[in-house]
Amino acid sequence: NGKKYVKNLLPGLEKVTEYVNIYNTLLKSPETMRIFCNIIRKSIRRALCAAAVLSAAALTGCTDSAATNAVTLKKAVESGRLGLWKECEDHACTVLKSDPVNPYALLLRSLAAEHQGKQDIALASARQASENAPDYFPAQYSYGRLLAQQPEASKTAIQVLERALKLRPGNRNTLLLLGQCSSRLNDDKALEYYQALPQSVQQQPEILTRIAIHYLDRRDRDQRNLVLAYNALRDAYRKRPDNPVIVLNTALFLDHYAGNRRQAIGFYNRYLDLTKHNPELNPTRAQVTARKSMLLNNSNQGRR
Repeated sequence: NGKKYVKNLLPGLEKVTEYVNIYNTLLKSPETMRIFCNIIRKSIRRALCAAAVLSAAALTGCTDSAATNAVTLKKAVESGRLGLWKECEDHACTVLKSDPVNPYALLLRSLAAEHQGKQDIALASARQASENAPDYFPAQYSYGRLLAQQPEASKTAIQVLERALKLRPGNRNTLLLLGQCSSRLNDDKALEYYQALPQSVQQQPEILTRIAIHYLDRRDRDQRNLVLAYNALRDAYRKRPDNPVIVLNTALFLDHYAGNRRQAIGFYNRYLDLTKHNPELNPTRAQVTARKSMLLNNSNQGRR
């Protein structure tokens, strides 16, 4: 059936959006689920296409219906590779008419529908594939990935992704999504998922930033958590000193948690310098400028 040939490709890490409310949700720049999932989707698309080709080859020589479906699945795969997603979906639906529980056809339809912006169909097809093939990793992962795009479905996404992780222990993509969903729910297990990642991935600035937020949210449980949060954030900054979000997060931490207003002003200035050619960030820049001015005014008054 081609399952053992499906390769899990390591995706890049998502970028964090350039938004933060420095008065309310400190340090919590919201993650860009769309970008994150698009990156992972490129990986799973190649895996699904490989699985469909191999499964089609395995079916050849069976019944006439199976042989016809094999050819149609290959057509669906080729259409998807060419970006002809409507055509890909049509081919997948043709297979599903005669074999409605075919997981490869269901997943290809899900992928095609997703690329066409038909999220309801994409999710429903992935769910069917997950239910019909409970021991097939791509079916569980794909359904969990789509659920993870919906904040309100985070708990369900974790349940599905946990099944995927049991089928493919240590899978990086799955661990990243589990960590992201758990972070969204402020679940203690988020740290476990991040720590299960290879060390090289754990040290990515984006992951270090999430770990910093995890510890910061638990600063009242143990005073050491504030130190651990700072250490993770410091390491993220050292690795990516020109990343505006990491620079701003560092400024916020120094300002509101470390009580080092003077150093915070320096980081606020660096953020403003890094983003001076990004007009879409003007609302955030205005907040940063206002906060910096207030700190400077308080500092000047203190000297009088």
